[in-house]
Amino acid sequence: MDHFPRFHEFQRPDRPVGASVDLMQELARRAGFRLEFSPRTPVARCFRQMASGEADLMTNLNKTPEREALMQMFPYSERIPESLYQRGDDPRTINQLSQLEHLTLATVRNYAYHADLMTIVRRSGPDRIVEVDSIPAGFDVLAKGRVDGLIVPRFSSTDYLFNTPRLHQKFKRAPLMLKTATPQFIYIGFSRHSRHPGMAAIVQKTIQDMMADGTVTRLYAPDARQADLSVLVRN
Repeated sequence: MDHFPRFHEFQRPDRPVGASVDLMQELARRAGFRLEFSPRTPVARCFRQMASGEADLMTNLNKTPEREALMQMFPYSERIPESLYQRGDDPRTINQLSQLEHLTLATVRNYAYHADLMTIVRRSGPDRIVEVDSIPAGFDVLAKGRVDGLIVPRFSSTDYLFNTPRLHQKFKRAPLMLKTATPQFIYIGFSRHSRHPGMAAIVQKTIQDMMADGTVTRLYAPDARQADLSVLVRN
């Protein structure tokens, strides 16, 4: 398990907390298996562990063909759309998906954006898309004026800005909702090389039951506590 602000955080090296942790604990209780969380682990290593069968489960995943090759993927909650950030002094109001075609945009390399969103982004042409290695690198190129906007995961980006005082009041979040016509979900992954292959169907059925009875909504709804958005320039 990696560190994902608000959902699974390692406030201590060996003990994650958050909505994803609560969800997985309830899944284990209902499905009847013993759950062990890994120590804080970089996400690339998490995928290697899933590929080898060293790990059985991952949570809070976006789906890609590459990930489906490693694991069975079970949807359990609607995906939270990414955010589009602008520099705080940018006078433009970006509230339509069609406006993205006229912007130079930064995206994070190896982040699993929804395919429909990337189709829209790529209409502007390859020379107007800048891939960066991380969320911090994205805010740096945006601050320097090398791009018009930055598309990044909502909660991870807010957490980064909140914890980086030098960037307070430098950016604003565009009012555009980056939702696509095709429904977007997040997934629990079950390793295709798990030592317990018979559990896959049980996990899938239990997740479906938890969705149907409202448990996922209750446990996985974003934390009602909001980061102090005074770090952003108001629209």
